Formats: sequence, C-alpha cells, structure tokens
Amino acid sequence: MRSELLKGYRMLDLADEKGALCGKIFADMGADVIKVEPPEGCSTRRIPPFLGDGADRRSCYALAYHAGKRSVSLNLDSPEGPKLLLELAKTADFLVESFPRGYLESRGLGYDRMEQVNPRLIYTSVTPFGDKGPGRDYQWADIIGWAAGGMMFQMGEEGRPPLQMAQPQAGLHAGAEAAVSSLIAHYARGTDGRGQHVVVDLQACVVWTLMNEQAMPLLHGDYLRRSGVFTGAIGGRRKTVFRCKDGFISGLIAGGAYLPSTNALIGWMKEEGAAPDFLLREGGLKSLTPSGFMKATAEDLKELDLAEEAVERFLMTKTKAEVWENILKRRLLAAPVATVADLAADPQLKAREYFVEVEGPAADHKIVLPGAFAKLSQTPVGPAGPSPRIGEHNEEVYGQLLGLNAEQLQALRATHTI
Repeated sequence: MRSELLKGYRMLDLADEKGALCGKIFADMGADVIKVEPPEGCSTRRIPPFLGDGADRRSCYALAYHAGKRSVSLNLDSPEGPKLLLELAKTADFLVESFPRGYLESRGLGYDRMEQVNPRLIYTSVTPFGDKGPGRDYQWADIIGWAAGGMMFQMGEEGRPPLQMAQPQAGLHAGAEAAVSSLIAHYARGTDGRGQHVVVDLQACVVWTLMNEQAMPLLHGDYLRRSGVFTGAIGGRRKTVFRCKDGFISGLIAGGAYLPSTNALIGWMKEEGAAPDFLLREGGLKSLTPSGFMKATAEDLKELDLAEEAVERFLMTKTKAEVWENILKRRLLAAPVATVADLAADPQLKAREYFVEVEGPAADHKIVLPGAFAKLSQTPVGPAGPSPRIGEHNEEVYGQLLGLNAEQLQALRATHTI
C-alpha cells in the first residue's frame, strides 16, 4: 500500500549518491518520484555490491535507494534533452539534483530558468561544499566529505590514521537534509505559492554530526582526539565498547544519569564473584560523576581503567544474548553491537514489521528492504514498489505527462536522447 502523505506531489530526482536518499524519502511518503538518469544509467547503479548475474545484475545500493521510484532515461547533453527536462519540470513540485556547479546552468536548466517555466518548483541542489566560498568547486568523494566535515578526524585508534565509515555515509546525511529542507520550503510555499532554490552543503551536514565535539575548543579550550573504542574527553577517556564472548557490547561506566546502571552492573558482577574489591568499597569509583571526571587525578583515571578491564573480563564470559537478557532485567544502559545478521533477526524490528518484501531483480523472486522510518496511524510509510530499471517508465512518463507518441519516442531513441 502506498503512503498518502505526499500523494499528488511529484519530484524529479536527478541526484547521484549525494542525494539519492532525498528522493527515496519522498517516494516512501507517497510522492511520485521520477528518477531522471542518463541512458547508460545513474552512477548509483554501479556502486557495489551487486545482486544477480547477467542481465539481472543489479546494484544493491540502487535496489535500496531507488525503491518506489519511476525511471526515465534522458541525455541532457543531447540537443533535445534539456527541452524534455523543462517540460517535465512544468509538471513537477520538487526537483533534486547533485551535478557539478554550473553544469545545469550551461544546459539552460539552472534555477532561474526553471523558475520561469514553473514558479512553484522547489529546486534543491546537493553540493559538496555549497555554492559560495573558496571550496565551491572542489572535487568530491564520500571520503572527502567525511574528512572535510571533521568526523573522520574522530574515527580510528589513537596514534593511527583516521578512518572512514565502513559504508559511504556523507551523502546519506546530505540526502536526508535535502529532504527536510525541501519540505521546509514546501511549508513556505503553502503561504505564497512560490518555490525556492535550496542549496545543501554536504560538508556542513557532516559537521552537524559532530554534536558536542564542535563546542569543546570554545567551552574547554581544547579538542577531542581519536580514541578508538573510548569516548574522548579533556584529561581522560572512558571505554564505550567492550568485548564479550561472541561480539561487542556498547556501554559506559559513569556517574550522573549512568550511576544506577553502573551500580547495577557492579551488583551483577558481585553476584558472580567477578567484582574486584575496589569496586565494592563504600563510595565506589571516585571519578564517576561528570564534574569529578573532568577534575580526576591520574590515580582516579588509573582506577577507572582497572574497572573497565574488570568489566570486560566479566563480559568475555557472556554471549551477546546473555548480556542483552541481563541488560533488560537489570535496566543497564548498554546494548549489544548488532551485526547485519543480528538486525535481520531482531525480534523488535520483526514485531514492528520493519523489513518489507519487494520485487527483486528477477521477476520470480523478492528481496527484503528496510521499511518505514515512522509508523503513522492512518497512512503507511515505506517502499511501495521495487527499484526501476533504467528508462523502465519512458513510455508511461513521456507519453502520459508530455503527450509524446510512439513515433516521437522512437526518434528520441534514435538520437540517443532517451
């Protein structure tokens, strides 16, 4: 069942991996999202890994992020290509693109021209570094966005090179921001009926993921360093990922809001004879409270290191399932670090009917995709159909929306326009 949140609205999706999630979010909310891509296909279709073989070989990235969209092929470098896009734009409410700065303008498809043919159009550009400033023409790759946005500096082990996320991530933050920004412009359009040009800066989107790290130099006169499985702090560190028998557990030994959890963990260790004497003494660890930690002595921090080592030794005797059972029973502020296989079998996600089946690359089988990012009481959210093949909806879109007949479509194919 298709969502009706944005039913009746149409988006033209000309974005690569910097903005693919924007169109996906709109499609999940019921908009008619038309993926406009070159005849050879969008670059997102060449992102590994791949599913299937031969003619059925499909990028898993494209299968996930184009689910629920329609696809038309269009060569914007051909003489007729820009004219067709302008005609499509007349029928659209939103457009998202991520071309290098100036390319669409060179084809007569910049915002100023689009505004002339459709003043209501919300035209969203996803850029690596914005459209102004010295970086506006810098080249882009996901690792560049992750590094230039600062997050990569925080990731990795102390004294070793920084790390990128295991899977491309910067473009997903930019795509999500593009969706939110487009809808904010949509809200304003409800007042005056006018569209806007929205420019998303991917670098800035990554900077926003830093949260409290940004304020450290201003508030504390220093900055956080790479610290691996530890959470960085001025003057010390705390372990946030502990090994267990079959994986890892994320948690924190701390005071403040964490103190009941810390005491409950120590109590569990005491029950099984695994708590060192210094954890059982009156007053516990001296450096647990946030204010105390910032003022902790070298001796205090050494004691915290010993406590973390004792906790990890204890957890190494337990499986993730055993730890999770006690997390729930003892109300610990911790969680197992889930693998993809763990997520696929997660009982909570299953109860929420999070994963959904859609048609796969081959017509005789289905694939499982992430479903609704929210559950609403009156309308569904989530992929309403499979990822389209390149130009799968050419006849449907160009015929019904633009009124082109079979002979005209054949002529466009002959000139490599579609």
